[in-house]
Amino acid sequence: MNKEAIGTLTGKYFHSVKSDRETIEMQGKFLGLASPGLYRVQIYEWITGSEYEQLLVPATDMRYWRVYDTPEQWIQAYENYSRRIEAKERAAEAAAKKVDVQGGR
Repeated sequence: MNKEAIGTLTGKYFHSVKSDRETIEMQGKFLGLASPGLYRVQIYEWITGSEYEQLLVPATDMRYWRVYDTPEQWIQAYENYSRRIEAKERAAEAAAKKVDVQGGR
């Protein structure tokens, strides 16, 4: 993330994403800049959506994070992600069943 983007994140929502650029790790909201290059964020629980903990995160660790302006965008993005993951899991299960059936002939 560039320095200009860092200063404009307060109040926005995010999903932290692994280096595969797909797998979501955490969900939260930017609370503010703690010091240059270090952001304070609020992490939310996955199941209840309640506040979990606050963390200080270096901007360099936010390389693949996805940032949203509104909670609605944030929620929609996670719903889309969940559907993609479920579709991949169903496809993998179907492929495994196909292999089992073919192997049993």
